[in-house]
This record gives sequence, structure tokens and C-alpha cells, in this order.
Amino acid sequence: MIIAIEAGAPLRAAPLPAIPLRHRVYGFGSIYGKTIRDSRLAFIIAAGLLGGMALVMGVAVSSVFPTPEARKAVNDLVGSIPASMVDLFGKVPPAKLGTLGGYMTFKYGAIFALGTALWSILALSGTLAGEASRGSLDFVAAAPFGKRRIALEKLAAHLTMLGLAMAILAAFTTISSTLFGDAALGDQVPLLSSVGFALWAGFLAVFFGGLALALAPVLGRAGSTGVAGLAMVVLWVMNGLNLGGPLAVLSPFRWTADHIALIGQYDWAPLALVGVAGAVFLAIGVELFGRRDLGVTAGLSLPGVPAAVLGVRGPVGRAFGDQLPRALSWGIGLGLMGALVASLVGTMSALGNDPTLVKTFAGIFPGFDLKSAGGWLQLYAQLLFIAAGFGAATFVSKWASDETDGRLEMVLTTPTARAAWAIAGGVAAILAIAVMTVLFALGIGLGAASGGVAAGEPMVGSIALGLYAAAIAGVGVAVGGLWRTSLAAEITALVVVATYLIDLVAPPLKLPDWVHQLALTAHFGQPMLGIWDPVGIVACLVIAVGGIALGAWGIARRDIGR
Repeated sequence: MIIAIEAGAPLRAAPLPAIPLRHRVYGFGSIYGKTIRDSRLAFIIAAGLLGGMALVMGVAVSSVFPTPEARKAVNDLVGSIPASMVDLFGKVPPAKLGTLGGYMTFKYGAIFALGTALWSILALSGTLAGEASRGSLDFVAAAPFGKRRIALEKLAAHLTMLGLAMAILAAFTTISSTLFGDAALGDQVPLLSSVGFALWAGFLAVFFGGLALALAPVLGRAGSTGVAGLAMVVLWVMNGLNLGGPLAVLSPFRWTADHIALIGQYDWAPLALVGVAGAVFLAIGVELFGRRDLGVTAGLSLPGVPAAVLGVRGPVGRAFGDQLPRALSWGIGLGLMGALVASLVGTMSALGNDPTLVKTFAGIFPGFDLKSAGGWLQLYAQLLFIAAGFGAATFVSKWASDETDGRLEMVLTTPTARAAWAIAGGVAAILAIAVMTVLFALGIGLGAASGGVAAGEPMVGSIALGLYAAAIAGVGVAVGGLWRTSLAAEITALVVVATYLIDLVAPPLKLPDWVHQLALTAHFGQPMLGIWDPVGIVACLVIAVGGIALGAWGIARRDIGR
């Protein structure tokens, strides 16, 4: 018998169905779409924070400084601060400080820029190097995609999310100035100014994020994040405090010092230079990723956590070990912010010898203590609360990933009940929040010690951040247990943003008191000054414990992986 055989690839029984466009843009239809889907929590956090702050600034400035006399008081107040301190946060001409654009640039300009850049650093350092180190990128690379295409699609996804966040920032800035600003006092911010401000923040994010992407194939995720983050802080401080001599010329903050878009002062050429430099860094990162082996780096990173700390000694130990790196990251970040603010108190307290200046401070910020670390930290309490809340949202995300990534099925093959897993995850999130809070308190203490001022009250007051974060974690565990873990972190982040906006908008808009009371942060008093409201403490404890209990009850009554 003779059998004829034809060599070649087998014929497909049926053509593969076309992938819908919506799945290519958002979903599992492409590398780009999956990266967009995986970035949704980070986008909600970034867009909510940036857009919310921009919207609230119009309300706050118009209500706190409603008259020309109040605006002049702001000019006099900031004009009395040393020039180096003013330049550190925003180089705004004194005559423009009393406008919405000037005040927003001075008080929050650096926060917008540094926060957006930090998001970009974390995203671009981990989008390739992080997945390569975990091994998940090997599955993608095994598909018929070149490594450069993988890098370009992931990069395009991050730039898309960054662009959308900057568009929200620009739109909300102009909307805020139109709805709440006083045109007679110079508060109107045209769309061109808002776009210029958003481009400034976005290009700085591309610059430092591109640096992280370029370093990631060589140094790995941790090393590239550390180097890019350190470079960002050093170049910002060098420009603001005029340190470093000739090296300050390397700072993109120095290049764009004269671009103050929110007051109508533009300097487009240096801004474009920052964007071009960022694009060069991105191109270097893509090329290095395409040329180097996956996961092979120089290994520059922080010392690893001891195995005895991580361990797998029961569900709580395993869950806490998973949370510890995130807890350390959030704690160190908040600690650095607390240390920076507390370290400035010693310098700023000398201004308290001027009775006129003290009176001006008292009129603008009632109850504010110019010589107290707690007084300065209380000014930033709302930002600290939202940062702690977003930290809790990331802890919820890590807990939820057990189910969404398929690990929960393996965990439940052991003698571990569903409710026990949920309770262990909630307890681990609370322990992670405790680590974050302790590091924040230590940062305040170190900063205050460097300035020679007392910091007992604000260190104790940092417990308020931990209580609020614990309540937010309780909400996330409840959502994940009762409904689905795939949306737990996103809903938790939305709760944080909504709480922040209600607490800031309700008093200036003179909304009914019950609206303001919906914000959990409205029930803490002034913890950084040692003034506590027991209602907030009890409410946070009830929500935290009750949320974990509800999550445990719910997970035991629904299907896994739903």
C-alpha cells in the first residue's frame, strides 16, 4: 500500500474569528488593550486626584479669598517667605499670587508635576521589567510578536492613559475657573493656559518616566524606579533652592521655570525640549528592551525582605508577606512628605516674630499655628488622607489579585475556608496600613528633629491616617466579598475620590451639613494639632471590622472567580 503525504502546515478547519475593535482597544484583544485594562485602577486614582484638585481649587480660592483685600493679604503673606522657598513650589510673580492660577501654581503646581511623574515612573519601570522578572512576559513573547512591538504597545497604552488624565486636568481647571472664579480678580483661566499647564506636568512625567523605562532593562524594576525617583527629587530641589551650581542646568524644572501657564506666561521652546528629551529616553528604553534578554538585569535593588518575615506560616502570614513591599513603598513615600513639611517648620517659624504676618496667617488660616509642625501638616491633611486612602486601595488590589489571577483555587485546596481567606486578607491589609502609618510618623519625627521643633502631636495624629485607610480597606474587602474582587480596588478608589471632593466642596458651596457629614474625613477634627473627634475614630473602626466581616460572609456564599 502506498500512502501519499503532502508536507506543509495543516489546514485550518475554520478561519479564526475577527477580534472586535473594542477588545483591541480595551480588553484581551491586543497587548495595548490588555495594558489599558490593567491600568484602570492607576488611571482612576490619577485622574480623580488631578481632576478633583483642579475642580476644588476654584471653589476654595473664591470662598477663602473672596475680596481684593484678601487677595492682597495672600500676596503679602507669600511675599514675606524667603524667595528660595517660593521658587521650590512655584516661581510665581508676587502680583499674580492672589489669582486662582497663581495660587494653584504656587501651592499645588509641584504636587501636580511630581505626582504625575511618580505615576509615570512606577508604570514605565514595571510595565516591562516587572513582568519580565515575574515571568509573565515570557508567555507574551512566545506569541508571534516582536519584542519591540510588545514594548511599543505597552508604552502606547501608558501614554494614552497619561494623555487622558492630562486632558481631564486641563478641562477641569478651565471649568473650575469659569464656574467658581471671579473674573474681576483675575481668576479666569483660558483653555490655552490649562492645556499649557497640563502639557508641563505631562512632559515632566514623560521625561522621568522615560528615564525609568530606559534604565529598567539594565537595572530592573526596583533599580530604575529608585534612580529615576531620586533624580526627580534631586533635580526639583536643585532648581527650587538653587543648589548644585552648574549641575542645576540639567534640571527640566530649570528649563521650564519661566513657563507658568496658569497666569498666562508661556515658554514653549523649553517645554518642547523636555518633551523631546523624554521621547529620546522612551526610544532608548524600547531599543534596549528589544536587544536584551528578558529578565536579565544588573540586579540593582533594595535588600530583599527576610524570608522569616514573608514566610507562608498560615494565611495571615502569607497575605502580609505579599502586602509588605507595597506597605514599605507607601510608608516611605508618605514619610518623605512628612519629613519635608516638618523640616521646613524650623525655617518658617522665624516668620512668627512678625506680628503683622501672624495676623495675616490667622485671617487666612484660622487656628493655624505658624511655629508648629502639626499646624503645617494639618494644612496638608486632606492630601495626606487621600494618599493614605489610595494606599489602602492598592492593598485591596493585592488581596483581590488572589482570586482574579487564579491563585485562590490553589489556596482553597488546602484546609482553608473561604471566609478564613477573606479575613486573613483583611487583617493583612490592616497590618500593611499599620506599617505605612508608622513610617509616616517616623518621617515626621525625623523632619521635625532636623528643624529643632517638637513633633509629638502630629506623630500621634498620624494615627488618623491609619484609621481612615483601615476603613477604606474594609470597604474594599466588603465589595470584593459580596460582589466581585475584580472591581473591589476600583470602587475603593472611587470612594476615596468622592470622600475627598465632598469634604472640600461642601463647605465652600454651603451645601447642607448632612452632605458634608457624608465624608468620613470630616469626622476627625484636627488630629495633627491634637484635636480629635471620637465619632471619626469609632466610625473607622466599625467600617473596617464590619467590612471585613461582610466580605468573609459574602465570599462564602458566591462562586469563586465570578
